[in-house]
Amino acid sequence: MTQTIDTIGQKPLAETVWELLDDDTDINDEAKYVVIAAMESEQALAEQLGGKASPQQRPEPTETEAEPAGAFLRRIIVSGFRGIGPEASLDITPFPGITIVSGRNGSGKSSFAEALEYALTGESYRWRAKKSQLWADSWRNLHHGNPCEVQVDFTVEDGPSTSIGASWSAEANLDDAKRWSQRKGEKRQTGVDALGWSTAVEIHRPILSYDEIGGLLEQEPSKLYDALDKLLALDEVLDAETRLTAEYTARRQARKTANDARAGLKKAVVGIDDPAVVALAKILRPNKYDLDAIANLVSGVSGQHGGVDALRAIVEHQQPDVEASALAAQLRDALVNLRTLADSTLERAEQRTQLLSAALEFRTASGTGSVTCPVCEQGVLDAQWEAHAREVIDQENEQLALYREARQSIQQLERSARNLLSSLPDIAPLDDVELASLDAYRAARAEAVEAVAVEELPLYLEEKLPAVQAALGAVQAEAAAALDEHQSVWAPMAERTMEWVALERTARETDDIVAILDTAKKWVSNNAQLLREQRLEPIAEGARAIWAQLRQESDVDVSTITLEGKRTHRKAILQGTVDGEPAGALSVMSQGELHALALALFLPRATASSSPFRFIVLDDPIQAMDPAKIDGFLNVLRDLAKTRQIIVFSHDDRLATAIRQQSIEAHLIEVSRESGSRLVVKPAEDPARRYVEDAYAVVVDDNVPDDVKQRACPALFRLAIESAARQRFFTCRNAEGESQRESEKLWSDFTKMNQRVALALEGDAGANISGWRSWRDYRGPALFIANKGTHEGAVVTQDNIRDLRKTVADLLEGK
Repeated sequence: MTQTIDTIGQKPLAETVWELLDDDTDINDEAKYVVIAAMESEQALAEQLGGKASPQQRPEPTETEAEPAGAFLRRIIVSGFRGIGPEASLDITPFPGITIVSGRNGSGKSSFAEALEYALTGESYRWRAKKSQLWADSWRNLHHGNPCEVQVDFTVEDGPSTSIGASWSAEANLDDAKRWSQRKGEKRQTGVDALGWSTAVEIHRPILSYDEIGGLLEQEPSKLYDALDKLLALDEVLDAETRLTAEYTARRQARKTANDARAGLKKAVVGIDDPAVVALAKILRPNKYDLDAIANLVSGVSGQHGGVDALRAIVEHQQPDVEASALAAQLRDALVNLRTLADSTLERAEQRTQLLSAALEFRTASGTGSVTCPVCEQGVLDAQWEAHAREVIDQENEQLALYREARQSIQQLERSARNLLSSLPDIAPLDDVELASLDAYRAARAEAVEAVAVEELPLYLEEKLPAVQAALGAVQAEAAAALDEHQSVWAPMAERTMEWVALERTARETDDIVAILDTAKKWVSNNAQLLREQRLEPIAEGARAIWAQLRQESDVDVSTITLEGKRTHRKAILQGTVDGEPAGALSVMSQGELHALALALFLPRATASSSPFRFIVLDDPIQAMDPAKIDGFLNVLRDLAKTRQIIVFSHDDRLATAIRQQSIEAHLIEVSRESGSRLVVKPAEDPARRYVEDAYAVVVDDNVPDDVKQRACPALFRLAIESAARQRFFTCRNAEGESQRESEKLWSDFTKMNQRVALALEGDAGANISGWRSWRDYRGPALFIANKGTHEGAVVTQDNIRDLRKTVADLLEGK
């Protein structure tokens, strides 16, 4: 997971989330891994849910010691854009301090701020907030619209100088800009992504205009919620919540669809008397239903819908393919033929044949030519006797064969007749279906299958069987009608049931994953608010501290800042007091107080240690402030300027006036507009030159005693020379990419004026500056007064002031 350091210098978000997960015993490991994967990406979440991901590893503890390399604003070059026609350049000292860019309305000063904003972010809050097409169409300068381009140069600590920009062709629209970025010595890249600033621009937005300040608190509470929430760098958690919610909703749909289908099925079977539907209703009723039993019931393999099976068996019953009347006639003829053959003579012939056959066997067994008759013991069984006996046997066997054949025929016909009768189905009464003809059929069948002699079978076949078959046909017709009725009800019900079974099987396959997603989603939702509160508190504390300076004479104090709710019910709540009484802060504030509060809320984001921007640009922040608020605002700027480059664009001269009156060290720049949208940018009074003018004022003031002049003027000389040297030193160091912190330490390590001049000129406090000092005849006297005069006092003339003015100019310009 990306190790993102948040805006308030806390540990990486992933590490914090792991700690919360490990401390929570109510969430299992599967859900923990899903949370972490969801924070990473959609693909990581899909792999985790699909079982393709390797085990999630907790990141090693990360120390959040070092700030990222900081960028200072050095120059903004604009042509053909907004109020700037021919190319104009705004140079800014690239180190911590205050810079005030002043100019009347329409002078073009704010065009520099808008150009910077567009080059850095690709949009302008003012244009985005305005709905009028006029704003979108007036971005190109009317007098000099081609070339239309912006370039912004930065110095970067411990890195090469960097530039960003935007350019438009003559026919291009605003959104057709080609934005670029480039580090010194490297190829130009598209956009600012290559600098790693994309996320930082969103979280630590270093540009705040009057329109944006006003809009932050004047819109609905959800907008302020979103703006504040963005500062907390909880994107990974919010993305995880979105991904988990989407995945849960998508996978939960299978269960919802299955449950809805079952609920609809349970309602559909109510009140239907069909036996299969009744059986289905019984199985559906329990909460823990047997899915296989239901599937078997519908497919007909369970036997639980026996009534339907019985109806189908009745309808499908087929009688043997035998003509009953023909069978009866054949049986009757066979019986008559048998009676004809079966008389006493045939019976005695059979006995005699058997006796003669036995005598022949006896004679053959004796092995002699003749043998005495074993029966009468008088006759002789000789060859003559044998020939006669065999002739008698052959004659009688012919008669016996006819008899046996007739008897076998009767047996076969009897079996066929009895099989025909026994093939009549024994249909038991059905519990769930009433067949009107069934009783008559059952009675007729019982009579038809009675055990009767073979002689009675022909009459049964001719008289009884047709009635039974007719009764069976009636029963089959009724069963077929009942079955058709069942099919009209059951077929769609069975189809609907099988569809639900398929849905239920799919839902069961996803139930475990849905449960894990539900646990993970709820955990993220619950802990997102906890993380939000933890990360908002330092920002709220910083906002309260800034508000304490800005409020000045205001009766309104801010006590708590909270973010509540989510989605469509989200809102930012600022609670405070008015003269000690609790009240909603926003509802009781004036316009100026709202603007001051907006600054208090959003200045901490730009000064966060994790921001790569060491500059803050404020466009017309004091429009609605009263004088007391401006004094408080200056106090805030002085605190911020210790570590940040503060650039304020203002058409209101009150800020520059207050700076002059309070002798606050600041760079003052004036922007004026000439014909054809030509801008003139010139320094008003930088700190060093202002000290020169202060010294001049003391010298020419006859009301100041000479002894005061002798003590005060050398001190102003030293302040002017050291201020010029400091500006030169820090500008050069930052341009070379040196660390601001190291530069501050190096400057503070050397307190003598000559050492600081040497640092400015050579970058080495021990360098010999005597050559530079003597190269121009005005430098030595100015340095002498600033050095020895500070300790012993000195008489200063207007000629000395001229020497000081030239010396300061040389230092500032690097001569």
